[in-house]
Amino acid sequence: MVGDAATPMEAIREAIEARGPITFAEFMELALYGRGSFYATPPIGPRGDFVTSPHVHPVFGELVAAALRELRDGLGRPTPFRITEMGAGDGTLARSLLAAAADLPIAYTAIERSPGARTALSTIEGIEVRAELVPPVDVVLGNELLDNLPFRVLRGEREVRIGLRGEQLIEVLGPPEPGLLASPDADHERIAPVGAIALIDTLGRTLERGYALLIDYGGLGTTGGPLHGYRDQTIVQDVLADPGATDITAGVDFELIASYAGSLGLVAFPSVTQRDALLVLGLDGWMHGQLDGQHRSMEAGRGIEAVRTWSGRSRASLLIDPGGLGRLRWMLLATPGLAPPPWLARASARSADRVARS
Repeated sequence: MVGDAATPMEAIREAIEARGPITFAEFMELALYGRGSFYATPPIGPRGDFVTSPHVHPVFGELVAAALRELRDGLGRPTPFRITEMGAGDGTLARSLLAAAADLPIAYTAIERSPGARTALSTIEGIEVRAELVPPVDVVLGNELLDNLPFRVLRGEREVRIGLRGEQLIEVLGPPEPGLLASPDADHERIAPVGAIALIDTLGRTLERGYALLIDYGGLGTTGGPLHGYRDQTIVQDVLADPGATDITAGVDFELIASYAGSLGLVAFPSVTQRDALLVLGLDGWMHGQLDGQHRSMEAGRGIEAVRTWSGRSRASLLIDPGGLGRLRWMLLATPGLAPPPWLARASARSADRVARS
């Protein structure tokens, strides 16, 4: 049985031998989430295969906490304020959020499929660790989650499946499954985000009255680029070469996800870039404060302290780099009757003003 395989490659081989070429989504499931897979232990962080915004600087968590405060206000300030982070990884975001919102009555739940990640998360005081999303919940948070959920791949009028040639994994083109929702952006290759769609289904069933804030790479009417992998902080082109050793990802078509969420009765507010979101949440003021502190340290002869402040401010600026983390998009979903928070209105206005001036 596939469940008894010791490595992702063994599991993939057994699945193909049992049923013939498998979908790209099943290949991803086994490579990323099966036994001995890429996410069996948290691969993120400065010493990992890639970093996310919470690892760049703690101010990210502080500003997300500010966004969550406004969501709590919109919900009538529930006590406790029930936050569930999906794909919580090594807990870096959980730690910084709880520290930044220590004055709030938060009931924090961290969701991870990986047993290794759940073990790491269980060491964090003040959170509950689960393998799946269950109600009740006021806000669901997902940072760089959607892009790693299994997806299927369409090429022209055919679907890409994964087969075997000897010991080598190969692409096999066949007829697509009818009804797949896919981004129309690519001339050659399209992504059908079946895992992300399944997550939206789960949110539709779980959220009775609340929000979901989903932050990820992608675009509007486009995934923003081809599928690829990450390993050792480097992009990997051949994601079939060493399953289980490489992350597999593709950007998110936020228009497609928003449309599907709307079909379930959820409200999808217009998404904004991370750059716009963080600036209206206070990053600009924080950066100016850090610069003033750096100047004061220099004037007082505390050179090492000034250098540390400069270094931290430089790292934080990466969060809004329009060519990097700044191009992440923040999408807010809500149950009917809830208003968008003030920070989202300000970020949308900032984006519209930039477009008008361009």
